[in-house]
Amino acid sequence: MSHLREGRWKQFLLGDGEGPWDRPLAELWQRVVAECGIAEQLAAEHGMVWEELPHDSKIVLALQGEDGGVIDVAAACCRTQHKAWKREARYARIHRPLPGDLTGLVPADVGALRSGLLTAGDFRDEGYRGGTQQQFQRMVTALAGTAAYLAAAHWIPAPLAFDVVTTAPLDTETRAALRLPAPWSLVVHEPVPLAAAQADDAELAELIEAGGCLGHQPAILGGLLAARPDGSLDTTAGFLLVAAHDAAGRRSVMLQPAAYGDHAGGRVLYGYAAQLAFARWTSPPALPETGGRPEARSTLARIARSDAGRNGAWHHVRALDFTPPPEQPPEPRPEPAGSRGPLTWGTWRRAHWKPGVRIGIRDEHGHLLGPVYKDGAIEGVTYTRQRYYIPRTRIRPDLPLAPTTTVYRPPRSPRPAGAGP
Repeated sequence: MSHLREGRWKQFLLGDGEGPWDRPLAELWQRVVAECGIAEQLAAEHGMVWEELPHDSKIVLALQGEDGGVIDVAAACCRTQHKAWKREARYARIHRPLPGDLTGLVPADVGALRSGLLTAGDFRDEGYRGGTQQQFQRMVTALAGTAAYLAAAHWIPAPLAFDVVTTAPLDTETRAALRLPAPWSLVVHEPVPLAAAQADDAELAELIEAGGCLGHQPAILGGLLAARPDGSLDTTAGFLLVAAHDAAGRRSVMLQPAAYGDHAGGRVLYGYAAQLAFARWTSPPALPETGGRPEARSTLARIARSDAGRNGAWHHVRALDFTPPPEQPPEPRPEPAGSRGPLTWGTWRRAHWKPGVRIGIRDEHGHLLGPVYKDGAIEGVTYTRQRYYIPRTRIRPDLPLAPTTTVYRPPRSPRPAGAGP
């Protein structure tokens, strides 16, 4: 979908920069070729040393073999993940079809979304008779699709998805402290309207009150992030998992290259990186006993029906450890002495990371080792300082929000015959 790289889409994904279309994506491409094993295979079978090939500033999808034939590097990269792709696609068919509007997703749906990034044709050698744009899209598909299978899968629960996508920009120190848990990390969540990621505070408040207004508008479902060898965030480029519909109502889900920065797409990538770096994540659930036929359809159906299967055991999904706070009726608050008068309206404060929050140190039984704020509190002994995530907060929930322009939920369009799920 090349239109995603033009106009407002380009601004959303890249900001004011030229974008990660040449050297940055070429750097990630070379990295994926090495990490998936194709560089080693080229050396063993053809005597080619990938790092020594003259392609520092261009994207190489095919190489000339010694016998005069073409070695399709893009297809070869995809083929390293063919077995995993077939397993996930098969499990997805047994588990369930994806919801039509992609709401109500569960961790097990990571497999359906990830397997949908590649098609059977991506594993076959290409003649490379298309134009430059077609070849570029092929590289993006091979790069992102292969990296998605090299990645550790992470699930953000539905109550936090909107907040994570619309997190306030990170301060410089927090960006510098980002450390990712794996060389590649795939983050997935329920759809969040693309408009929310680029909304200012007033527009965000309208979207919150309107319930998101999803309909057929473009939405963000997650992202793909890379780490450097030392674990720090690789800001060469990232990818956003985007769902969009064409004029006929057919849905596509794709990984789109995006630059890190202060524009909308860049802020979303940094928001994911902060969750990966500082939040607590549960370990993937253990698979139920598979017996002697772990790949049999009956076994997969039993796994898909289990709690562990729905929670992503088949895909080794780690979930963000989050328990929603109990809902309580708002209490009226008296005006402080010396105030300019009673407040009339409440407001929303977007989610943000607060640095330097004191966190009590606990023993193996979960008991605090000492005071956190009172006399006797000792940094490094009774408490540490950590970055703490504060979800979207209603300020003065006992007061109504200021009147805003009504935002109506668009009616569902009838699905065209033959359209995808």
